[in-house]
Order: sequence, then C-alpha cells, then structure tokens
Amino acid sequence: MKKWCVLALMGLMTACGADSDQQDAAGNKGEKAKAAFEQAFEGMEITEVRDAPIDGMVELDVNGRESVFMTEDGRYMVVGKLLEIKDGEVVNPAEQRLEKVRKAGIGKLDEAEMITYQADDETAEVYVFTDISCGYCRKLHRHIDEYNAAGITVHYLAFPRGGPATPAAESMRHIWCAQDRQQALTDAKLNNEVAEAEIADCAKPVDGQYELGLTFGVRGTPAIYSVEGKQLGGYITPEQMSQRLD
Repeated sequence: MKKWCVLALMGLMTACGADSDQQDAAGNKGEKAKAAFEQAFEGMEITEVRDAPIDGMVELDVNGRESVFMTEDGRYMVVGKLLEIKDGEVVNPAEQRLEKVRKAGIGKLDEAEMITYQADDETAEVYVFTDISCGYCRKLHRHIDEYNAAGITVHYLAFPRGGPATPAAESMRHIWCAQDRQQALTDAKLNNEVAEAEIADCAKPVDGQYELGLTFGVRGTPAIYSVEGKQLGGYITPEQMSQRLD
C-alpha cells in the first residue's frame, strides 16, 4: 500500500494521549509492530506506542499526530475509528481520552495570546482554531456578533492549515502583532486586508497554537472546542453552537 494512501485513510483517525506507565508497558511489547510499520512505510516515524483496547494489539502514534492499530507481531494493521459498545451506547475511546488532553491544554492557555471576541452577557466560551485563508472560517466570522449575542465568547487560536511556513501563517503573525488584533483579524477574513504590523515576539503564539492544535487532533479549520475539551464541530451556526453547548 502506498504511503499517501495510508495517510489519506488516517484522516479518519483521532490522536490521543496516554499515561506514562501505559506507554512503557505497551512500548515493550510493541517493538515488533513499531519496527514493522517503519520498515513498511519509509519516512514515517512511530512517536508513541500504547496498549490498545483489543487484546493482542497496540496503538501507534504516527509522526506525532495520527494513530493506527497493529497486531503486536506487526503483521496486521487497522486504520479507522475504533468504537466501543458500552452500556448500550457507542463511544469513541480515543476521543474520550483526547478530550482530557484538550481540557488540560485549554486550562493552560493565556488569554492575552488569543484573539477574543467577548460576549457582553457570557454564558459559554469556545476555542476556535482558525486560518484566515479558510472559507468556512470566514463564514463563521461573518456571524461573530450573533455568537456574542447568544452569550458565547469566541477565543481564536491560529492554525495555518499548511503549517508555519505558509503565506497564511506569515499573514497571521502580522495580525497577532497588530495594535488592534480584533480589527486586524476581521479585516483579513472579511476584506482580504492583512495588517502590516512589524513581526516580533507578539507573533510567537501563531506557531505555538499551531503545535497545540496538532496535539488536540485538529485536521482542518474551523475546529471548535468547549472549555471541557469537547469537539463541537467545524463550521456551525450560532443556533447550532448554542444547542451543542447546552
């Protein structure tokens, strides 16, 4: 199977975290799987090995952001979501673990490094990874007043989809360094006007937030999360967001 094909299939996966004891135990018995994967897919690195919910399998993190399941002997691999039937409900164990990672990450965020649109009568907060070149990000921002009117404070974090070396990333560094960052972000998204602010230390959050987004499992923008780390969706209307936050 070609490398690009595996990468495409892995878009279905959700990255997740694990405690160190679990990683150590899984790492010892997952060496064959790790070696087999890296031999089969040149240039792809296994960055973490942990126990899988299925006996005889391990979960492998690939390049620090995606996951696959492989038998311990390295012969068989499963690419896709692993769902669990628990008490009559279908749950995604990887997403549940990832919510804990996001909640911890959100708790450490510095509001001064985000671009925030504050609701006057706040009832909820959301954290939105955004890219100024993203059509649906622009669509969401056209309704920013409506989200705020619904009591939802929107915290924007930078996530240039092509990575830190892209023109979008460079433009977002200028925006993060603008004197009025809210207006600069609005001008970029709605009027295609990028601020010409000098880039300095004020631009550092752009790269940091991109890396944080990778650990959160962000693959596209907008990516919206609650304070508790729950993924609310991509683009959703103010009404839908209010419903999902209830």
